[in-house]
Amino acid sequence: MKILECPACKQKVNLKLAAATKKVNGIFMLQCANCQQWSHENQKAAVVKNLGLLMLLGGSVMGYFQLGGIITGPMLAFIGGLIALATQLAIPRTLHTP
Repeated sequence: MKILECPACKQKVNLKLAAATKKVNGIFMLQCANCQQWSHENQKAAVVKNLGLLMLLGGSVMGYFQLGGIITGPMLAFIGGLIALATQLAIPRTLHTP
């Protein structure tokens, strides 16, 4: 169960109990059930998070098959995971203004 905070009214929004969700241009948008305001991820943050997740996946595959040595793959996976996690936690959602 993932819970996000609405940037407009600061109420906790459960993704399963959200009023509505939609995907626009590859960006996941969420409507708050309390204030009916749409919010979305920062587009640059979404790109950085996806690159971190790809690094995590690539490093995991490298570590499993021991490509590039014993340390390189897990280190790449660890750094990619840190990038993805830091991007998700550090950059807040923004309000959608049509």
